[in-house]
Amino acid sequence: MRIFITGATGFIGVYLTKLLVLQGHEITVLLRTESKRNLLPDTVKVIPGDLSIFEDKKLKLPTFDVVIHLAGAIFADSDTEYMRLNYQATTDLIQCIQRQKYRLKKFIFASSLAAAGPSAVSEIMREEKKENPTETYGKAKLAVEKHLDTLQDFPSVSFRPALVFGPGDQNTLHIFKMVRKGFGILINGNEQGLAFVDIEDLLQAFIRVIDTDIVGHSPYFIAYPQRISNKELYLTMAEVMHCKVRMFPLPKALLYASMLLSTGFSKIFGRTNMLDHKQYLQMTHNYVCSSESFSKEFDWTPQYDLRESISKAYKGYQKSGML
Repeated sequence: MRIFITGATGFIGVYLTKLLVLQGHEITVLLRTESKRNLLPDTVKVIPGDLSIFEDKKLKLPTFDVVIHLAGAIFADSDTEYMRLNYQATTDLIQCIQRQKYRLKKFIFASSLAAAGPSAVSEIMREEKKENPTETYGKAKLAVEKHLDTLQDFPSVSFRPALVFGPGDQNTLHIFKMVRKGFGILINGNEQGLAFVDIEDLLQAFIRVIDTDIVGHSPYFIAYPQRISNKELYLTMAEVMHCKVRMFPLPKALLYASMLLSTGFSKIFGRTNMLDHKQYLQMTHNYVCSSESFSKEFDWTPQYDLRESISKAYKGYQKSGML
């Protein structure tokens, strides 16, 4: 198939692009940073630019069968930026595709658990649950999902992946580093409920959708069926890395104060805020979900449990010199 990928040089994008090339698909990517071209196979075709190019109503795209939209902003300077980079940029892309003379077979959107909002204590979220995002990032992702749901003749799937583990992931590397230093953080001393998925299992979920005919729009949670907590995660990491870890209770009020300080410093010094209001809310709520619907509809069975996934990721970090 002829597949177009945005966010191809990100963690998930690099793995997915390489896998699709190996499977014989014709891949074109949106490439914002030329220096990252070496992360991708030589056979990949490139459309230079960032998501803003889709604002051009005269832009003509090559014919594609599938578009996979991975690009977006996990960190942004303001709520306005979260909406612009995650909602407006995505709707610009969709409208650009709709203006082309061909009909797309399917559009795969990388949404987020944040679009559904947090889960209650002991709750396992399913797709029929009414969404209740608590911060702008999640609201932006949900707004895209709702937009896709209104479109005619535009088959689409929205993925809401759980916490993803895999070799080379920068987003979870800080957790490994924290545990290797010997401590794990529990907000107010309480365990946080989480869901996870291994990068290889997530890739297979993409493949299942690419290889399956779809109609309309559907959102799906993508996660391993094992419900975990952050304490269990710390202990598993410690076991894999052969180190000891001690749990430290962090008062929620202190985390909130740290968030305010981080936000202030980021504005003063013009740096990316790694602990904004979005991060604060995601650290203080549970995010547990079930992939039962996706597994049934696409015959998808995740293979890697928590220990296997953590072990794979750790070996990858070691090999690359990141840990």
